[in-house]
This record gives sequence, C-alpha cells and structure tokens, in this order.
Amino acid sequence: MSLFNIYSIPPFITSILFLSLGLFIYFKNRQSSVNATFFLMCIATFIWQFSWFLLFSDNHDFLSKILIKTGWVGISFIPVTFYHFYISFLEVKNQGEKIILNLAYLVTFVFIGFLIFSNFFINNYYDYFWGYYPKAGFLHPWFLVFLILLTFRVFWLTYNETKNKKKGIRFHQLKFILWALILYILSAVDFIVNYGFEFYPFGFVFIIGFLGIFSYTIVTYRLLDIKFVLRKSSVYLLSFGVVFTLASILKIIANKYFAEFVFWMDLMIIFFIGAIFPSIKNRLFRLANKYFFTSLYDGQKLILKTSNELKTVLNIEKVYEFLNSTFSKNLHAKAFGVLAYNENIKKYELLYNKGFNAREGDIFDKNLVIEENFIDKNQIVITEEIKNIYVSEKTKNLIDILDSLGVALLIPLKVKNNVIGLLALGNKETEEAYNNEDLEVLEIIASQAAVAIENAQLYSEVKAFNVRLKRAVKKATKEVKQANDDLTSTNRKLSVAYGSLKRLDSAKNEFISIASHQLRTPLTSIKGYISLIRDGDYGKINKDVDEALKKIFISNERLIKLVNDLLSLSRIESGTFTFAFEKNNIVEMVKNIVDNFGLEAENQGLKIKYIKSDKKIPLFVFDRSKMHEVISNLIDNAVKYTQKGGIEVKIELAGNKIRVIVSDSGKGMEKDEAKYVFDKFRRGEGSSSLNTEGIGLGLYVCKKIVDAHDGRIFAKSEGVGKGSQFFVELKKEFKSPRKS
Repeated sequence: MSLFNIYSIPPFITSILFLSLGLFIYFKNRQSSVNATFFLMCIATFIWQFSWFLLFSDNHDFLSKILIKTGWVGISFIPVTFYHFYISFLEVKNQGEKIILNLAYLVTFVFIGFLIFSNFFINNYYDYFWGYYPKAGFLHPWFLVFLILLTFRVFWLTYNETKNKKKGIRFHQLKFILWALILYILSAVDFIVNYGFEFYPFGFVFIIGFLGIFSYTIVTYRLLDIKFVLRKSSVYLLSFGVVFTLASILKIIANKYFAEFVFWMDLMIIFFIGAIFPSIKNRLFRLANKYFFTSLYDGQKLILKTSNELKTVLNIEKVYEFLNSTFSKNLHAKAFGVLAYNENIKKYELLYNKGFNAREGDIFDKNLVIEENFIDKNQIVITEEIKNIYVSEKTKNLIDILDSLGVALLIPLKVKNNVIGLLALGNKETEEAYNNEDLEVLEIIASQAAVAIENAQLYSEVKAFNVRLKRAVKKATKEVKQANDDLTSTNRKLSVAYGSLKRLDSAKNEFISIASHQLRTPLTSIKGYISLIRDGDYGKINKDVDEALKKIFISNERLIKLVNDLLSLSRIESGTFTFAFEKNNIVEMVKNIVDNFGLEAENQGLKIKYIKSDKKIPLFVFDRSKMHEVISNLIDNAVKYTQKGGIEVKIELAGNKIRVIVSDSGKGMEKDEAKYVFDKFRRGEGSSSLNTEGIGLGLYVCKKIVDAHDGRIFAKSEGVGKGSQFFVELKKEFKSPRKS
C-alpha cells in the first residue's frame, strides 16, 4: 500500500492542522500556561492522527503494532491535557482541583503503562478494508469511564462559571469551547471500531469541527490573547473538508460496488469534486458572512474606502450617516452613536443616535477612571472588559449606563491630541464580540472620522454664519426699504437716503476703501484745520482754547496712526503692500524724526537725543517712507511707555549691516515678552495702563516692513523697570527684490 491513499489522507491532514495550530499558539506566548496546555493537547492529537496516517498506509505487521500503541499514547493524553487546559483557562487554583489534575495524570500514566507493557488495554488489531486498526482489551472500557468522568467535570466547571454571569466575552468563550469539546467527544465514535464494527473511522470530521470552532473563537472572541486571522482560511478549510468527505464517501462506494472500474471511477470523482468545489466554497462564504464572522471584509480596502469617502463629505449629517452605514454593513453593529465633548460644561452630548435607547441631545458625565486609562491614551473602551478589570464605585455608574444602553464599544475621537468626542457602537447582530482586526480597523477609521467630523463641524458653523449674515442683510435691506418708504415725502430726502444706503451696501465689501477715504481723509483735514487755528489764521485764540486744541491734535494724531496701521495690515495680508526701493540717507531721516518728537518728549518731561555715529554711514537702498514709519513707530512707543528719564537714538555700522537702535528708560519687559511683541495684536504685559489707545499692530507692521528689506528687527530688555532697546538691522548692500 502506498504512503498516501484515500484512507490515509484524512488523518494526515488532521495531524498537520493540529500541529500547526498548537505550535502557532504556543510560540505566540510561551509563558502562558493556557497556551502551553493547549499546545500539549494539540501534540497529543497530532500523535494520534499521524500514527493513524502511517497505520492506514502500511500493512507491515510489526510496524503496525508499534503505530497502534504510539497512536494510543496520544489518545490517552487527550482527556487530561484538555482538562488541564480548561482549568488553566478558568484560572482555577483551588487545592481540590489540583488534586484531581494530579490524579488524572497519574491514571493516564497507568493506562499508558498497561498499553506499552501488556495487551490488557489494546489487544492486537483488526485487519479492516482500509488497513489495520487497534482491538480493545478488557481495560479499554475503563479508559472510556475515565474520559466520561473528566468530561462531566469540565461541564460542571462550565456551569459554575456561567450560571451567575451575563453574556459577555467570557461567556461566549466558554460556550464555544464547550461546543468544541462536544464535537471532540463525538470523535469517540471511532472507539466502536475497536470492538469489531467495521466502518471507516470518521471521527476526524468531528475533530476538524473542533478545530474550526476553536479557530472561530480565537478570531471572534479574542481567545488565548492572540491575533489570529482565520476567517477566509477557515472557510477554505471547511470547504476542503466538505469536498474531501464527499469524495471519501464516493470512493468507498466505488470500491465496494464498482471495483472493476476503479480508474474510471476515480477520474469521475476528481472531475465531480473539481466542478462542485467553487460552488460549495461560495455558499460557505455567504453562510460565514451572514452568521459567523459578521463580514469577511478586507480591512485595508475598508480603511481606504472610508478615507476617500470622508475626504469628500463636509455635511456633518452625511458623515454620521456614512459611518453608521459602514459599521452596520461591515461589522453588523446593531447601534451607532456620536457623542461630542462640550468643553464649556465638561460633558459629552449625544449628537447622533441610531439604535440606542437614548435621545439626541442627552448629556453624559465624564468618568475620570475611564478617561485616564482609555480615552486620553486613545484606546477603545470595551464594555465587557472594563466590567471585570475596572469595576469599582467610581466606574459602576458608567458601566450600568453603557450596559443599559447596549453600548459595546466607545472609540475616542482625537484631533491633535484633543478629544473632540466618542463613537459608540452597539453589539453585533450575531452577538459575537469585536475581534482584534475589528478593533484595529475601528481605531484607524476613528482617527479619520475625527478629522472629518471636525471639518464638517467647522463647515456647518460657516454655513450657519452665512445664514445669519443673510438674515441680517435681509433684515437690513428690509429696514432700508422701510426707511425709503418713510422718506418718500420729498424727492431730495429719498435721493439722499437711497444714496447713503447704496454707499453702506457697497461698504460691506470695501472695508479698505472706507477706512482710506472715510477715516483717514477727515482726520487729515482735522489735523490741518487745528494747525491753522492754533497758528492764528482764523483769529487770535486764548490759552485755554489752544490747550484744548492741542489735546485734540494729539488724539487726532493717534487716530491717524491707528488708521495707517490698520491700512498697512490690510495691504500686507492682501499682498498689495508696495515699496519704493532707492538709495537714501538714513542718518538725515533719523535726525529729522528725532527732532519731530522733541516737543512731545519735552511735554512729558523726557529727554530725547540723537547720538552721532563714529563712522560715516553711507547711502544705501531702502524705502524711505516705509522705514520712516518704522523708526517713528519705535520712537513713538519709547515716548509713550517711558515715564521718566529719556530716549536715545543712534546708528551703528556693524560690518555689512547698518543698525538703528532706539533705547529708553521706560517700563521694560520680561525676557519672554521680547519674543512676541512683534506678533499681531500682541502687547506687552501692563502696556494698557500706560497707553490705552494701542491695539498691538504697530510693531507687527514694522516687522513686515523690515522683513521686506531682508533685515531683522528685535527687542531686548534687562527686565521690568529697566528700560528697553529696539534694534533695526538693514543690509548695506541690499538690492531691491522688485521694481520700485
């Protein structure tokens, strides 16, 4: 007889499957007693089935006797190793169970002793149509009794473990292990053949079923703490098992009734099996997809599809609907919800709900234990697991809420390390747990969803703002129309009102034009008229009036500066800030600026002076008007923020750079403040108490002007109350980057 034949192939396949699974589980976690004892059971099954493979392939009398006893050594170890695995899995550590385990091993070794050294256990063999098979001795029934006792013990332990527990992951793990055990027990049908009943031992079908259920439990309920993706391979394996079983039955029938046409019958069986295999595989895939593995989805394709879809959706409701559809179709989640974190009240608000016993708008408190251990670490909260690990007075209320609502998972939504909300998933329709691959896919999709939800929320806010704006415009238009109706008394009034309203309507989109023509021009005129009045062009004025006009003049100057800053800011940000670069004399310009500020400084009791440089400062390229604005701004700030002492302005030649330094004995600043005083709308600490008019634009504009000159502006201070120094560095060889 050849090594491989129709009868020897089933035990060969079974032995390889058990050996592969056992090795894989053992090397995934060699320190685990659960993994180690399951490995021992797999090795025992491998010895049994591999011995039968060799036994069914050879008719040699002496070798057959050795293979029979070798196979039965494996069979003898199966009950005790499974029992050992089961109590390790249940973490049973009481002394009574240890005694039972030790006695079970002792009885097993006694049986093996009788097996090896006598014929009391196995008494020779039968010569059946498929090959040799062991013949039961008078001790054989006692082994069956031993097997039954250990089996009942396992059932009893399972009953005690599950009777007071809800249907969590642990419950399902135990349930499927029990079903797998029942299938394994059914393989004992092969024992009948040991008593002279001649039929091919088909117990391998049941132990392959055991293997399938165990693999399913590993995938679906995270058994043995390993990530073991068997979904498609399990379906292929089952398809192969069904086809092979059918082929075996047909082969047995052909050998019995059509022995003279063996070749042709084998050929017909091969063609038949090849034809029906795709159909059986497809049917089993659909069955597994519907009832067992929830969905044989491709995780990578699902992530890619979700990412592409979320990039194109800006409507927040459509984002929620898409996520609900994705999780429902691919993971078969019975319920889905989105909770947004409200920073103002420090609580979660339910924004979207499909399937949970709650209402949109419901508020839920944060739980510090869960936040610190899961949410902040961007880890998924699995309700069934936190029941056993994190149950305490601090978490009881949250667990009760999750349980009552049917929430199986809470998935953090984080954007740039900030939690913006949670995704809530209900249990699967099949009541199975979310497996490791599900959790990994959900973590990735959640990170994509967080960005999409935040973008959609921002888009919704913009849309809402536009709606409010349209309403405001509509209201304003209505008011304008009403005003027009009320002013119909005279054509002149109507014309003036209509023109005024048209100008206001145009002003909405022309803020810069308004600031330029409606603010700066009147202020300039006011400045001119005040100067004429004070100079006596409109007649002589007394001292009190002159003092009042002087204050008006100063306030007007500040307004002009503020408008100029706002216009400069607008032009900078719109890209219309233009420069006229040409050779200029910076010394002359700075001296004039210092002279212009002399009167203002003197009025505040301050001294301001220009310190002449030891070296000759050459002419170089810069925009005179823009640089005039920079130096004026720095000196103006020095005057405003200095209460006593004075201001010094000097120009230095430092290598290929020309440096203008404005020093004051004013309030100074902290060292950290010097880093941000040039930021837009930023002012130094305590600046408001000395100068209430500033809004923090002057130095920002200065920096943009100096940057355009490829220069550098910075500040230094020894501390509060120790004055400040502002530096402007320009390149002596600067070349205009654009046409003047």
